Formats: sequence, C-alpha cells, structure tokens
Amino acid sequence: MTVFLFISNSNNVNAAVQDEIAERERQIQDIQKLIDEYQSQLEENSQQKRTLETEISKLNTQINKIQLEIKSLNVSIERTGFEIEDTKQKIEDSKSKIDIHKSALAGYIKEINAADQETLTQVLLKNKSISDFFDNLNDIETTQDKLRLVIEDIKLLKSDLEQKETNLVDKKDELEQLRYLQQIEKNSVASVKSERDSILNATKGQEKQFQDLIAKSQRDINAIRSQISFLLQQGITAEDAVKYAELAALRAGIRPAFLLAILEIESGLGRNVGSGNWRDDMYECYIRLGTIYYPARKAYYLKRAETEKSAFFKITNKLGLDPDSVKVSKEPSYGCGGAMGPAQFIPSTWLAYEERVVALTGHNPPNPWSIEDAFMASAIKLAAGGADSKTRAGEIGAAKAYIGGSRTCSSSICNSYSSAVLRKAEEIERNL
Repeated sequence: MTVFLFISNSNNVNAAVQDEIAERERQIQDIQKLIDEYQSQLEENSQQKRTLETEISKLNTQINKIQLEIKSLNVSIERTGFEIEDTKQKIEDSKSKIDIHKSALAGYIKEINAADQETLTQVLLKNKSISDFFDNLNDIETTQDKLRLVIEDIKLLKSDLEQKETNLVDKKDELEQLRYLQQIEKNSVASVKSERDSILNATKGQEKQFQDLIAKSQRDINAIRSQISFLLQQGITAEDAVKYAELAALRAGIRPAFLLAILEIESGLGRNVGSGNWRDDMYECYIRLGTIYYPARKAYYLKRAETEKSAFFKITNKLGLDPDSVKVSKEPSYGCGGAMGPAQFIPSTWLAYEERVVALTGHNPPNPWSIEDAFMASAIKLAAGGADSKTRAGEIGAAKAYIGGSRTCSSSICNSYSSAVLRKAEEIERNL
C-alpha cells in the first residue's frame, strides 16, 4: 500500500508540473505572435523614407519587440526550470522502481538458490508423491521465468533512466544559453534606447538636423569598432575585421554585416574565449562528464574525449603548433571547452570544414586561429545554412541552424538568437 501511495503522489506531482510546462508554452506562443506583429511594423517602417518621426517610431518599436523577447525568454527559463524539475522527479521515480524490482529479484534468486542446494534425496523426502515433486519443479521453473521478466524490466528501467539523464543534461545546457541570451537582449534594449536618445539630443527634434546626421553616418569605422568588441579584445583591428569579413562573405555569398554579427554574438556564447587548454578544459572535461556526472553516458563522453583530442592534435600538428601552448575556450558552466579562435569551432567541426576553407582561401592547412581562415569557415557554414540568399528569411534560418542545428528550429533559444544576430547585423550594416 505504501508503494501505491508513493507512485500515486508522484504521478500527481508530475501532472502538476506538466500543466505548468504547457501553460508556459502557451504564453510563449502568445508572446511570439506579438513579436511577429512588431516585426511586421519594423519591416513596414523600413520601406518608408527615413525621417526623424519614422526613425524614432522604428526605434520605439524595436524596444517594444526586444522587451517582449526578454519576456519570452523569462517564460522559457521558467518552463525549462519546470522541465528540469520534471526530469529529476522522473529519474527519482525510475530509481525507486529499480529498487523495488531489485528487491523482487533478490527474493527470486534466494528461492532458486535454496532449491538448487537441495539433493535429490531431500527433494524426495520433502514430497509425499512424485506428483508433488513435479509440482515443486514446475514452481521453480515459474520462478525462473519471473526472474527473467524482472531482469528485463530492470534493463528497460535502466535504459529509461539513462535517457532521462541525457534529457536533463540537454535542459541544463538550454537553461544556460537562455540566461545568456536574456542578457544579450537586455543589452540590446539599452543600446537601442541610447541610439534613440542620441538622435533626439543631436537633432533637438528637427528634421533638417536628422537628415544631416544621416548624410554624415557613412562607413563610420568607430561605430563598427564598438560593435565588434570581441574581435578587438583579441587584438584584431576593426579595419581588418571588416576587410576579412567582406572577403569571406563575398566568397561565400553572404552579407558581411551578417557574418560580423554572428561572430560578435558567438564570442559571447563561447564565454572564456582563448584562455583554456585542450587537456583540462576539453579532454579531461569530457572524461569527468562520463565518469563522475553522467556515468550512464560514459561510453559516449569517453569516445567524445578521444575524438576531440585526436582532431585537436591533427590540427596543431599540421600547423606545427605545440598543442600544450595553444589556447582554446575554457570549460563553461555547462558542457566542455575546446573551441578554437574567432569562429569558436570545436576541433572535429573544424576538420569537417577544412577542405572548403582551403578551396576558398588557398591556405593549406587552414588555421582556426587565423582571422581570415576563421571568418571563411563561419561564412561557409552560414551559407550552407541558407544565408547565401541574403534574404531575411534565409539569414534567420542560417542563424537558427548555427545555434540549433536546424533552419526550422522554433525554440526560444533559436528565435532569440536569430533576432539578436539580425539586430546586430542591422547596426553594423548602417556603417558598412
């Protein structure tokens, strides 16, 4: 009876959590509809002549849109929190069921062991007739059948538990990305508000001053410099960044501003870019994940450790670099580090793009720490994702594929990421 009550209460908890998850999903869909409406307004404004009134209206609409995106991210963070809670509860339920089955298994094993210890004489003495003996033998066979069923059930429960642990890892990863994207969006609100206020201060609300301001804002390298902060932190000048982005974009057939925007956003997602080492932040990290944190996926993580190590050594050996002195991204709060250079490709991914980079740059072997090669790799990946169409829809799909692996990804992460990238591309485009 105790077991029944435990499972019943657990089911009630799970049902309540599922209701919360469904409600958050409904809220996200409602918010996305409003975001789409604001986007339509922005596209309508972009077709109109640039006047002070239309520019301020556009900036206000952008602010409203970004604030809605932040709201959507907040709801997504709540939903992901509930999903993590739900997964944890299911893991605990599975563990409890495994314990129950193990207890039953121990009982069956005890019965079989006891029967196996009896001699033929003992069996004959215990049974009044031959029929009783065969009845007892049949009971043993029945017990063995039950034992096999229990073993199969435990195997299924173990497999189920391993899958739930995998889902939990993915949810933790998603939660970290959502939190970072939320900060990007908050920064975007501040940036757009600052731009709006700067225009109002510079023009004093006068149309003529605004038109003079537009005429003046042609390829302002200082503005570009402020929008590619990560590249500058790595010792890359804004002039070089623009030159190589344009070169890579031209060869891959995508917009330079879109490529620069991806690289700027990606640098943040990489957290600590270029201050880690392959052994601690990549190789040993995967081993820790497999042996300490997620033993159910031990084989996967140990294989991943060897794959990335092998790829990293292959890259450094071809370039004549000391693998112990080359810097890679540090281990973040989720997953593992090991991403390389401005484009932040992990070793195995870089190898997959090497031949295409060579074909367009002529550099053999290509270098992931080279701005020219790294930009080209990113441009090729974005073009493959649909950015070569240079349409808004194509670039949205490419940005989604870049972070989510699919052009049709509709998660909050994919939607917010693609919006942030296109917004950054628009800022940079105005100065190219």
